Amino acid sequence: MSTALAAFVVPAASLAQTPEPIELWGGFTTDDTKAEIKAFKAKHPKKRIEILPGCVAGMGYRQKNKRLVTIIFTGQDKEADCHQRLLAQLMERPEEPEVDGTTFGSVIGDGMGGGIGTITEGTVLIWRDGVKKTKLIKTPGNGYNLIYTVRDDKYLY
Repeated sequence: MSTALAAFVVPAASLAQTPEPIELWGGFTTDDTKAEIKAFKAKHPKKRIEILPGCVAGMGYRQKNKRLVTIIFTGQDKEADCHQRLLAQLMERPEEPEVDGTTFGSVIGDGMGGGIGTITEGTVLIWRDGVKKTKLIKTPGNGYNLIYTVRDDKYLY
């Protein structure tokens, strides 16, 4: 399977109504199984995938009704400037991305039942190609989430 960044898109329709598999990333489609994803990840050191030269990311996935609906990459490669490089590649697409927001949060416990909550606002850029969406999120600390999904808009990934 190719590990090159790919952005394929399909006309808007319910995934359940789509008879043909939809390619999410690198040859993986909505018809691929959990076993196929796990076997692919197992071939890579620490199950991390190089999505661009020098940009190594953890790979996750989500299934619904035994169909692959999301592939997500999470990385924190500040020195390689991966977020900016991914953004530059995606911005070469002819359509402008939609802009949405998300939050990143954490709670630090003080050991006595209290805690300090922190919330950071984030921006989600979304490129649509029918049912498929490609999302790029800059995370705190110059990290990124790169998401390929066919899930409904109410879900981030």
